[in-house]
Amino acid sequence: MKTATALALVSAVSGAVIEPRQTRPATEFDVTDFSASCQPHSVLCFFSFNVAAAGTTATTTCSATVQGPDSLPAVGLRACDDPRFSWAFERATDGAGHGLTVDWESTPGSANQTGTHHIPAADVVSENHGSVTTERYVGPAAFVISPLREQQ
Repeated sequence: MKTATALALVSAVSGAVIEPRQTRPATEFDVTDFSASCQPHSVLCFFSFNVAAAGTTATTTCSATVQGPDSLPAVGLRACDDPRFSWAFERATDGAGHGLTVDWESTPGSANQTGTHHIPAADVVSENHGSVTTERYVGPAAFVISPLREQQ
């Protein structure tokens, strides 16, 4: 009780307002444990990764189970465990690779920071499982998404 009273008195005397720490803009997104694959003899595909906004304490896990059935499908923008983060997987139709986009709202009402990582076509392989062929990501599990851009 004495500590709370002392803090209130110091704040009142100094004119300082004690507010929650503001989150600053990230310099990049650090992605770890990225995996994407379709389950053989199933209609389901799985995406999972961790993301951290570099230069901040913001970090979360993003994942989804979606219908494939055999090829990694496009995944529309969806929330991560921390809803300030969202992500999407774009499937290229021209064979040039795919894209993983991460979006982050650092503070409510601020411009979102967005970045996209290009996934080369060679990092997604087709595997023959007898009667079906499925796709799986085989590239690096950790990578950096940079540069980031702001958008409303």
